[in-house]
Amino acid sequence: MIKKNISEKSSIYLNNSVKIFIIFVIFIIYTIIKNFSLLKKKYLSNFKKEVRRKNINLLKIMTNYNKTLYEGAEKCLENSSDEQLCLYQFLCPKKVIDRNRVLMGEKKDGCYVMLDDFEGIKIAYSIGIRSAIQFDKALADKGIDVYMYDHTISRLPFENKKFHWKKIGIGGNSERTSNIQTLHDMMKENGHLNQKNMIFKMDVEGAEWNSLNHISEKILCQFKYLLFEYHFRKKDLILFYNILKKVHKTHQAFYVHCSPFSRIISFGNNRLCSALEVSYIIRNGYKFSKDKSFYPIKEFSYGYKEGFNINILKLFDFYK
Repeated sequence: MIKKNISEKSSIYLNNSVKIFIIFVIFIIYTIIKNFSLLKKKYLSNFKKEVRRKNINLLKIMTNYNKTLYEGAEKCLENSSDEQLCLYQFLCPKKVIDRNRVLMGEKKDGCYVMLDDFEGIKIAYSIGIRSAIQFDKALADKGIDVYMYDHTISRLPFENKKFHWKKIGIGGNSERTSNIQTLHDMMKENGHLNQKNMIFKMDVEGAEWNSLNHISEKILCQFKYLLFEYHFRKKDLILFYNILKKVHKTHQAFYVHCSPFSRIISFGNNRLCSALEVSYIIRNGYKFSKDKSFYPIKEFSYGYKEGFNINILKLFDFYK
């Protein structure tokens, strides 16, 4: 009887010890997670303060604070033919003097940043729309006729008297088919070859490169705004360089946003996000200064996890 009681007491003691040990382990794990979260938050806060204190602009961050890359990119248009350096210069936004940026459409995939300047704009081309047409509606609400093209959908999500949709895709001169046209073809068909001050928005999952490769400088200058989502691939650096240089000649980037659904790809020692939205304004008639904004700009950006906005457009992945 005595042995049985001793055995029961031992069993109870052992069970209590196990419970205490489990609670202790849970407490330790909780403490570690909590402290890690606090340290991460403190680190991000300090890092943001340091970036603001040093007034580091976007180009420096895009070049990962590498002085050689940064200074080379600043001068690349003058005396360098290094495609990697110039890619950053072509994509680095500048502030448009006396103009504010505005978000057009809902704050999610399919929205675009423009300027508070719609004077004289009557026509917009929206190529690649899928079901995200809140941007197009925002233009239509301003009285702008939106010529919409997408050969991957069977109909628009909703209609508007300012919408003019065709089940047609965009391509280069050699890609014309029954459902693929060039931008020149579209403009000619709509009677817009002499139209000025238009908007050209394009998100066509990589087809933009051949399309832009066959668009003349004259055609580009007929558009006040260019709103593109670029899709980068490792193997086409020279093509990207030549096209971005052509666009940069007539238009200045004033906002950039890395799609939160993109990935990081490498060009040599440099990294760039695979899907980058860029807003341009025509150079003629505008003045520009360095953009000292702290990107991503919260009021315009979407899809970034709170606390990780310092991961600047994913142009460089600080947390890899």
